Amino acid sequence: MTKTNQDRGLAPLVSDGQDGGGGGLGAIRDPLAGLADALGDDPSLAELIAFRDGAPDLTLFAREAKRCDDEAARLPYGREQTHEVQMARVGLKIVALSCTAMVAIWPVDTIGDADAKRALARETRLHGDDTDYGIAPMLSVEDADRLRLHRAAFAVGELIVPPGPVAPSIAYRGLASWPLSRFDLVDAVPLAGGDASLASAQIARWAGFVDAYPTLSDLVDRFARLIATADRLMVVADTTSDDPRLLRRAAEGARILAYLAAARAAIWPAMRYSADAEAKLRLVALVNERASRPDPLHMQAAIRHVVSQANWIAKGFRLGATLELDADWIPIV
Repeated sequence: MTKTNQDRGLAPLVSDGQDGGGGGLGAIRDPLAGLADALGDDPSLAELIAFRDGAPDLTLFAREAKRCDDEAARLPYGREQTHEVQMARVGLKIVALSCTAMVAIWPVDTIGDADAKRALARETRLHGDDTDYGIAPMLSVEDADRLRLHRAAFAVGELIVPPGPVAPSIAYRGLASWPLSRFDLVDAVPLAGGDASLASAQIARWAGFVDAYPTLSDLVDRFARLIATADRLMVVADTTSDDPRLLRRAAEGARILAYLAAARAAIWPAMRYSADAEAKLRLVALVNERASRPDPLHMQAAIRHVVSQANWIAKGFRLGATLELDADWIPIV
């Protein structure tokens, strides 16, 4: 988007230089890396507790997930399919899925968190999820598995969420724009048609984001290490004679950090027969090992959902040369 129009609104949480249009635009940052990298590889109890207590704004992540995904869908129809445009689309899809992973993985702490999860679930629901009552959907076994994982990934316990906006009274006006929920992504990110609104400089910026490729084996190692940290903290919390609440809070922080690292490793594409591909296969095995563990169901489902969605990114990155995971998951839902 141009500086004089809407560029400030596209993924501001993952970029530098968003100064109101007066300066240059910096490089785009991976939203999952931005939250986790500051803690390093050996965080202290205090750092884990602070991370857990410093919950991100999930409504912002949900909005950016939809904005980037919408722009990625529009981009091919507005410009010629050069390699740079194709990589820009991949970059948009990576950020969109990363923001989606954040919304799915983070626990529900507030009503706002629940609203963000429910709104993004509506916008990303699979075909067949909105079948009319009383009509059996025509689904394959694979699609039914994906549908269940999607529901589990965004589950918030709807029965504890209070009703949405009140119905209009008899004298109210403005009914055409009456809110349907406390947070509606269609209202937050209005539908846009026509050509893609990214200018040439922004195309290059998004394509350049794909070049900042993480080392997937390091991310998988981080997942394993932080999961082990969370498990040990929970054991200590269950056996200590001191107040265990801080230990359990730190364990929650370590577990969230672990699953954010797993999501990042799942999202970024890997070339077939490479070390990155080996890391992705190891990630599948590690996540399968958690099927019988007390990790929150929505976190486990979120990684499985992200792995499936990341295949679309792999197709756009290097079709035929990029690993597409058809993981053999242990059923959890």
